[in-house]
Amino acid sequence: MEKLRSHRCLIILDDVQTILSSGQIAGNYRPECENYSSLFKLIGSTCHNSCLILNSWEPPIEIVALTRENARVRTLPLDGLGAAAGEIFREKGLLEPEKWGTLINTYRGNPLWLKIVAAMIQELFSGRVAEFLQYDMLFLPEELKARLQQQCDRLSDLEKQVMCCIANEIEPVSISQIIEKVQLSPDDLCNALLSLGDRALIEKQEQDNQALLSLSPVVRQYVISYPVD
Repeated sequence: MEKLRSHRCLIILDDVQTILSSGQIAGNYRPECENYSSLFKLIGSTCHNSCLILNSWEPPIEIVALTRENARVRTLPLDGLGAAAGEIFREKGLLEPEKWGTLINTYRGNPLWLKIVAAMIQELFSGRVAEFLQYDMLFLPEELKARLQQQCDRLSDLEKQVMCCIANEIEPVSISQIIEKVQLSPDDLCNALLSLGDRALIEKQEQDNQALLSLSPVVRQYVISYPVD
């Protein structure tokens, strides 16, 4: 801490989810990594001249609490690329730019997912996006399935139950609808939904003054094809 106060340091910790526990609600530490909790609290709650950046699939529980309490701590979710993802398709030599928006929306602008799909379209369809889209399929290559499996393997049993419930619904569902379908108390359900939100595995939208929940097309297809329970 003396160094962080006397110098302007930048510390970046990548893949922080590797020090967090699997099979529990998001943000809990593996037993041998619990000292990170004290480190993050100290850096996040005391005055210094430096910056700590954590890159993770899920935020440590202290970061969630500090974000609410301390204006110096920020949580910045990484959104999809949107129209900027077209640069990926240009680099891959895809044709028919007017069809690219459908791919970007389906794969939520995730650059890795789009690179994988674009490479497949170039190899199998000679870059013709319209020909790929006519099969009305959501392509889940092995590399993408492996990434999703890694994330789903981290889920608690409560989260898996809720994920399967939402995936089985074609339309977005309300919390009251989920309660009717799963054997969970409102308290357990809310904790599971908050955790899935921290993991960026559910999507929320407002409709008729009601919050509705759903999964992205890619995550939903994975959960239906390879049930996480």
